[in-house]
Amino acid sequence: MPLTAPGTRAWSPNQIENEVMYPRVRELVPDLEQDILESFEEHHVADVLCMELSAMDPDDGQFTAKATVLIENVDHHIDEEEGDWFPKVREALGRKELQEIGEQLLEARKTAPRKPEQPSAVRKAADAVLG
Repeated sequence: MPLTAPGTRAWSPNQIENEVMYPRVRELVPDLEQDILESFEEHHVADVLCMELSAMDPDDGQFTAKATVLIENVDHHIDEEEGDWFPKVREALGRKELQEIGEQLLEARKTAPRKPEQPSAVRKAADAVLG
């Protein structure tokens, strides 16, 4: 029986950040361009791992190894965002801009794909990256 929980939990926040936050920050804080591009790639790796895990049986020999890599990658990604570029975003943007981004994130959450195999998921990811 395939496990879908890992893909379900990680997918939605990635989509929301890719669709709303990254393009907006990329526009408003051009100095963070490389950080944002790296974050898109980290999300891509996490998304691929989530899709693979969702199709696997937890008893599969590679399941634990793949899940461990996903966890390590997500931990690294969060550490970089929270420790490095989120503080730069807070410094560069005013309270009003940050609140607007927060409101847009909450609104996007309502319609974000919950699984990578949903038809709009790939399109939304491509639109966010290609802009």
